[in-house]
Amino acid sequence: HLFVVVSQAIMSTRANSSAVFPFPIEQVWAHLREFTFPSKLISTIESAEIEGGVSPVSFGATRVLKWKTGESRHQRLIELSDQHYRSAWELVAADPPTEVTGAITTLTLHRITENNHTLVRWETDFSADVKND
Repeated sequence: HLFVVVSQAIMSTRANSSAVFPFPIEQVWAHLREFTFPSKLISTIESAEIEGGVSPVSFGATRVLKWKTGESRHQRLIELSDQHYRSAWELVAADPPTEVTGAITTLTLHRITENNHTLVRWETDFSADVKND
């Protein structure tokens, strides 16, 4: 007998982006590994500070991103892998509040062996609880 279960749940949305950088993976990872990297590389970010004085490469560290527009996001580091060149973080709080209660972002680097460049993938999974206004 074959049983098929059809879920009625609304699936979350995934947004992704990627880019190739003409540098070795170790060099790119050195810039993206620390959880404070957005303020160093993204011109619209005013600051990225780690709460509680912990290391910016500590599992569980919470950063506060502040945009030049005044918005802020609190994000917690939930994965950091030097072996797989991957980090991930979750949304903890936002001001003003976001339209979703949850978002998990994963940043993954891949070595392009043909030319020793680096493919960077940025993916965010958003919770499926957006309310209609």
